[in-house]
Amino acid sequence: MASVSVLYITDTVVGPHLELVRKVCEPGSGSKPHVTVRYFSKLSIPHEYLNTPVNHIDLIEPGSFLSDRNGRPHRTVYIRCRADDLVLLEHKPDYPASEFHITLYDGLSAEFSEQLLTRIQAFDWHFRVPLPDGTMLTHIPVKSARKKRPTRPREFSELLRQTFFQATNEKLDWNWLVELPKQRRLELCELLCAHLHESVRNYDRVGRSEVRVGPSGAGNAAGTLTEPEVHLTPPELAREIADTAVKLLDGHAKKIDFGDPAVGTGAFYGALLQLVPQDRLSSSIGIDISPRQVEAARWRWSHRGMDVMFGDYLHMERLPPRNLILANPPYLRHQAIEPKYKMELRERASVMMGTRIDARAGLYVYFMLLSHQWMADGAVAAWLIPSEFMQTTYGKAVRRYLTHRVRLVRVHRFDYAAQQFENARVLPAVVLFQNTSPTSGDMVTMTSGGTLSRPEFTQTVSVDELASDTRWTIPRVSDSEDSEVVRLGDLFFVSRGIATGANDFFILERSLASRLGIPKEALRPILPKVKTLRDDVIERQRDGYPRVCPQLCVIDCDLPEGEIKKRYPKLMEYLDAGKSKGVSHGTLARERNPWYRQDRRGIPLFVCTYMGRGHGDAPPLRFLWNRSDAIATNSYLLMYPRPALAKLLKTRPELVERLFVVLRRTAASSMAYGSRLHAEGLRKIEPGELLRIVLRNAPAWLRRVAEPQLPLEHGVQTNESLPHVSRGRKIS
Repeated sequence: MASVSVLYITDTVVGPHLELVRKVCEPGSGSKPHVTVRYFSKLSIPHEYLNTPVNHIDLIEPGSFLSDRNGRPHRTVYIRCRADDLVLLEHKPDYPASEFHITLYDGLSAEFSEQLLTRIQAFDWHFRVPLPDGTMLTHIPVKSARKKRPTRPREFSELLRQTFFQATNEKLDWNWLVELPKQRRLELCELLCAHLHESVRNYDRVGRSEVRVGPSGAGNAAGTLTEPEVHLTPPELAREIADTAVKLLDGHAKKIDFGDPAVGTGAFYGALLQLVPQDRLSSSIGIDISPRQVEAARWRWSHRGMDVMFGDYLHMERLPPRNLILANPPYLRHQAIEPKYKMELRERASVMMGTRIDARAGLYVYFMLLSHQWMADGAVAAWLIPSEFMQTTYGKAVRRYLTHRVRLVRVHRFDYAAQQFENARVLPAVVLFQNTSPTSGDMVTMTSGGTLSRPEFTQTVSVDELASDTRWTIPRVSDSEDSEVVRLGDLFFVSRGIATGANDFFILERSLASRLGIPKEALRPILPKVKTLRDDVIERQRDGYPRVCPQLCVIDCDLPEGEIKKRYPKLMEYLDAGKSKGVSHGTLARERNPWYRQDRRGIPLFVCTYMGRGHGDAPPLRFLWNRSDAIATNSYLLMYPRPALAKLLKTRPELVERLFVVLRRTAASSMAYGSRLHAEGLRKIEPGELLRIVLRNAPAWLRRVAEPQLPLEHGVQTNESLPHVSRGRKIS
């Protein structure tokens, strides 16, 4: 269940006054004055949240904002707050630019909220509220929204009654309160605020807010990149990362020049303040492209020594060098990066790294590579990035950078079952390195699971070994060639299944195709989704269709439309309906001639699922023995025996079953090392990755027919590499 940590204002002066203002504005509200510090949904509650004493809170100034709940606009009037004891614990991932505040009104009336704000702005706030000894955060569950019931009469404490009478000369009575007109409510709020300020005239005063958003620093290119979705670093994770980096830096630098290229609300800087004395921080720079994040970071940290700059870090130059960089860059996939902007980044990063950056690189790749010029000699950097860089083709640039340009110290991959973010479906890793040239024999600590300080698995690997690996795994699996090792690529050609571009149109249930009058000559049997299959062996009916439910077929025809119209008018009628819906103009369809002809695929002997999570004893990725004439969509990888294996299986068909046993054993034991692990336990495997999967303890008869192949550079098996492709019955 979702929950929140809040700080209740429990003193006997400010708390009662603010509670009375809220009740005058909204008599039905049962809320007591509080500051929301943290939202919890998926993450566990750290111990410090229930044991952090809070001595005071500063009330700064009134403000308002508009929110949308249940399709209705709510106007909120609040008092902006600051509490240095709490900012280190703050984390509201769904509201990344929010600030501490105490709500006074949260209703539907725009007119009332504007008038209330005007009246309370007339008072000079900016005072410090001392809280009772032992004040701590309170952790409460968030109840699901329900339809509001009629408000019941509320009882008021003696303290509230006395305070209300002293401020207004009125007796606090429920029936009287709910009948008040709006104008009288505003007058009472003004009286309560006046009495409050008279009561706190001897309280310590605090500085006014001077935070404003605007350019700061030469070289800004604000607006060249659309603001990416924000995934704030939880404070406890930021502290662990900062602690690990500072320990590495301790032996090299007494003073710290800190930098964060995607500062967000400043979680890493807050963590740093918990770990080192303020006077050790020589300078601190945080940069962000989001005006709201910049304002939030300035509000939290400018008075604590951080210079927060507004701009596009990836286009900022001549920044003062840093000896400590802590970063959680935006998780923006390449498809979401504007093409022209991405081309500029690729060119700059490619020149800097001396190698061409893959076009599929996510934005975090450019952040890491382009930050090299921001690092002073000997600087330490810790990056929180998606762990997919360890195994993807586009991650090769990052892997090369970490093994050839800097001294890699540590790589930690979190376990998918241990959520690290509230609102991001990503499997993260922490990469720690130092800006010194690597030397042969350098050792890298590879860890996984648990936490950064207490991992579940630890392995020490030489940087030379990592540099030679085409992908990184934890634990490490060597890429070295072994004459005794048999890989799937030595036995099979692998191809993706077909991509129709419009499955809802081209793929039909066989019974529906029959009712529509589509001729069987224009259809091919195709496998349904793997979740509908009860067995890993797909049996064949006499007509070639798989014995499964549902039975599906795909439209696949070579005839021109004029010929179809003459011979198969029902099929033409269906195709015309597709054209009217724009199917023929889809990206894939318009590249085919004719547009309703599918890519050539032969009948695969085996198929492998492209992605999966696994349940119970079932592995995430499965092999299926296809004894039918069905092909499959691109949710499967299709496997065709190479010539030597095909010849053996033709002469000794009983070996097919024994081969399938080997494949199933491989799925259970070896696939984890060759596939990619994503968030929430999702595993994916591409054709090139499947080709590299090792068959553990392959029998001698398989080793004799293996045909060792060089791995394809990008893991793509072309149709031209496949053996003769049979397309079944054709329309002639």
